[in-house]
This record gives sequence, C-alpha cells and structure tokens, in this order.
Amino acid sequence: MKIVLSVIFALTGSVANISNGSTSLIADAGGQAKLLAEGPSANTDNIAGTERDTARTRTVVPLITSFSGRPRTRFRIGDDAYGVHVADQSYSLTNPDPQTLRFEVHKGDYAWYDSSSVDRSEINSTVTYPAATPIMLSYQFMVEANGSNGAFVNSATGWFIVGQWHNDDNASGVGTSPPVALNMQGDHLQVLARYCPPGKSPSNGAGFVVTKTLWTAPNPIVTGKYHDVQMQARFSNDATGYLKVWVDGASVVNYSGPLGFGVGTNWEYGIYRSSAPEIAAVNYRNLMITSDWSTPVSSGHP
Repeated sequence: MKIVLSVIFALTGSVANISNGSTSLIADAGGQAKLLAEGPSANTDNIAGTERDTARTRTVVPLITSFSGRPRTRFRIGDDAYGVHVADQSYSLTNPDPQTLRFEVHKGDYAWYDSSSVDRSEINSTVTYPAATPIMLSYQFMVEANGSNGAFVNSATGWFIVGQWHNDDNASGVGTSPPVALNMQGDHLQVLARYCPPGKSPSNGAGFVVTKTLWTAPNPIVTGKYHDVQMQARFSNDATGYLKVWVDGASVVNYSGPLGFGVGTNWEYGIYRSSAPEIAAVNYRNLMITSDWSTPVSSGHP
C-alpha cells in the first residue's frame, strides 16, 4: 500500500514513500576499493525536481514507531520496517524523539555477523528499489563532537560511512561495497559512488568495480549542528544512471553515468566504520524517501 498526501514544496523537502515492506537485511562486505578522485560531471539530467524551485508532491515526515534498539529486531519509520544491526549495548541505538535516532559506536562494537575489524551501529530498510528506479531521499544528520573545542576526531583508516545505498547482494550473488556512500574522511564529509559494468562480477576481489570520490567537503564538518542532505539517484550501470546531492542547500554532486551494479538497492544509515579507538555518535531525523515504484522483498535476516 502506498499513501501520498499532496502539497506543493521546493526541493528543500522530499516525498515520503509509505509502503508495506517485509524483511530484507543484507550485511556489508566490509571492503573498500581504492578511491579514484573525480569531480562531479558537468552534465545535467532532465528529471523532475532537478532545479531547487521545482514543485513536487510531499507528505508529512514519517514517525518512528515500535522502536527497538536491540540487535536482530525491527521497528518502523512510517510504514517501512527497518532492521537493527548493532552491538547489544544500551547506547548503540536510541530514539530521543518520534523523528530522531541516535547511533553510537565504541571500539569493538559490531553486529553479530561482523568481524572485530569493524564497528557498526546501523539500521537497514526492508524496501529494495529495483534497478533504474528514480529515487529521492532527504534527511538531516548531526555529528557529535568527540574531541576538544568541539572537534570531531576520526582516525578510522579504511572508511567511516554515515549513510549508504546498499546493493541487493542476494541478487548479485556476492558481497559488495555500497554503490553510494556518505563517508567521513577524517573530519570531512565525502560522497563516494561505485559501479560495475554489465556482465561483470561486482565482488571487490574480481577487480571490475569502479569507485569514484565525487565530492569531499573543503571544510571540517560542523559538530552539534543538523546538516540537510537531499539526494536524487537512478541506479543503472549504464549511461542512464545519475546521482545528485545537495548538502545544506548547496549542490555538491551532479553526476551522470553508470551507477550501481545492475540490481536493486536499499537505504541504510547510522555508523559503519573500520574499527577505531574514538567513541563516535551521529543523530538523524526527518528521513523521507520517494520513488516511482518500490518492491518489498524478504530474506532470512531479521
């Protein structure tokens, strides 16, 4: 079932996709390919909502209900179910108010299927969007200071993901790295993108995945402040793919070209990092996702 309440708005908002879903929880492979520095494409795509004054339909921000912070459980954001992938600690995942989630990791905090080389506190949407589906996403996130004078300290040497579109690994048949990730490189926010040519294996070890660093923020992230993120994406590993990202109202990525691995994707967010000594916490609120079409799929994971 999909429910949409119509009002006119600008791109500073988004549309919530409210649909029934069943469980689809897929673990990250944990690999990180070598980054290839590349700026955003100068090309543009003629899709609804490209310009910031374009009107679209909007719903109210979905509420978080039936909350649980325990691993292998689920709760709901609007009508969509999310699985909990955390260490079994009281601080790992909390729900300060009906639209906010707080994620915290310490060194050695990992999900039941992870190795000790990673720290994880994430949730995973049960809705998988088929390849080539136009998707729009918006939310706000805040990184808490964990150093002196309000600094954010991050010594993770591999990755520090604070939001990702994850590949449907069941469909690919192999574990993969996320086709799109918001990553913290030290204390700077990055947008990473990946694709694999049609007919090739998207496994990191196969050597066919192309990784692009589409944007790195020129300044350290401001802690204690909510930052607005809006994203438009079409995960298609041919010339019809695209990714557009706005952070705090500024366009930071406008990429046209192959994106993803030719199968569906689902949204995950929280903290997923290569293990590091610092305690880190990130808050998220007002998550909304829309697409032309979504297909819930299920797996054996909680």
